[in-house]
Amino acid sequence: MDLANHSADTRPDMDVGLLVPRGALFRDRVSKRVQLLEYKAKDSRRNPFLRWEVARLLKQFKPDIVHTHFAKATEVFRKANRRLNLPWVATKHNPRKGRIYEKVSNIIAVAEVVRQSIHEQSATVIYNGIIPDETITRRTDLPADGEPLNLVTAGRLDPIKGYDLLIKVLAEIERPWRLTIYGEGDQRGELESLIASLRLSDRVNLPGFHTDMPQAMAQCDAFVMSSHSEGCSVALLEAMHYAPLVISTPVGLAKELFPDWLLWNLNDSASLGAILGEYGERTRQFNAWVEPRLIDFHLDTTVQKHAALYEQLLAARTKH
Repeated sequence: MDLANHSADTRPDMDVGLLVPRGALFRDRVSKRVQLLEYKAKDSRRNPFLRWEVARLLKQFKPDIVHTHFAKATEVFRKANRRLNLPWVATKHNPRKGRIYEKVSNIIAVAEVVRQSIHEQSATVIYNGIIPDETITRRTDLPADGEPLNLVTAGRLDPIKGYDLLIKVLAEIERPWRLTIYGEGDQRGELESLIASLRLSDRVNLPGFHTDMPQAMAQCDAFVMSSHSEGCSVALLEAMHYAPLVISTPVGLAKELFPDWLLWNLNDSASLGAILGEYGERTRQFNAWVEPRLIDFHLDTTVQKHAALYEQLLAARTKH
């Protein structure tokens, strides 16, 4: 949706349509310049009525190129496109297996690690991007020695995010800390039991969804990603723009981009403890390192790269 909105708002040469379920809760966040194409069929990749409706809506919109995201939409459109024969590109957002991408000619990967997950296929790497809130700036005042570090992370409460191991690792670290995990999910009960068993109820907080993550990141001392697997995490991009320090496990974009001194190992409490133990120096290093790289993850850059690829694919199709 962000890509569609920003493309429509900043590229007058592009007419953008967004295919969504009828009554989608996020429709009020879609730009007025984006044409909503709403389907009402049951949202299942095996539903023939959905494929028929997708084909009908696209025939009406008459796109020059179709762009699908994630495996489900890609699979649905591949079947619908057997009759339409429209130019098409699909984005893969994570390094997990996705057999449908072996059947797609034009692929965008959101990080190098995602591109490498596509068997015998070339793909164009285009990072996700955000529009940072320029009114929010990362804090420059550092907590005093001995003062608890205010740690923040964000994402769905799911085992893939590694929050259980993060809590266990932090429990072994001597430096005082507090941890807030923003998000909701099926693992909440398990995490609450873990927090209680480790007697960390006064140090670990699970407040659920939060509508102003940029401000929460700007007010923390460090953002800590603990995932087992990621692509180009938007939460990580937001943290890079707002948090005074960002630490991550070696996954996705972080593995590709971050220097070793910002990476930690889920199975080694000493690695995270070493970073937090040198908090002041790591924060100064991070600020100097991250600033010149932020332009690569601005939505302006993302839109420009997508538009260039669309034009390239259309030109190649015209030649044939």
